[in-house]
Amino acid sequence: MQRWVTEFLPSLVEQYGQEFYDEVLASASPWIVDFYAPWCGHCIQFAPVYEKLAKYFEGRVRFAKVDCDRYPGVCQNAQIRAYPSIRFYIGSEQNGERQNPIGMHVQSQNYDAIIQIIESALSHYRSRDEL
Repeated sequence: MQRWVTEFLPSLVEQYGQEFYDEVLASASPWIVDFYAPWCGHCIQFAPVYEKLAKYFEGRVRFAKVDCDRYPGVCQNAQIRAYPSIRFYIGSEQNGERQNPIGMHVQSQNYDAIIQIIESALSHYRSRDEL
């Protein structure tokens, strides 16, 4: 029921398939991507947390989801082996130049832990860019 309701609510999370390559990997913006399977219980439980994270980072980090049942090639290229798998992509140094599809693995499904991981990564990359 919860999944059905959340599918119809407005969301800051983009649903991508093949567009992942152009929209995420070739973007200069930072992205967090949830690679999931619709039948996965942990994915269903994580969905509201992911939406909440998208609200927290609104305007600073963009959010997307990739359904690995529908787009297995995209998930294979990102080396997804478990669901949900959360990956962070800092953004291409030159808009249009593609990033590595593997990205940075975010090894948590906890709201506060993910915030800490992403804030740390953002500040690390920002300080690198300022050098």
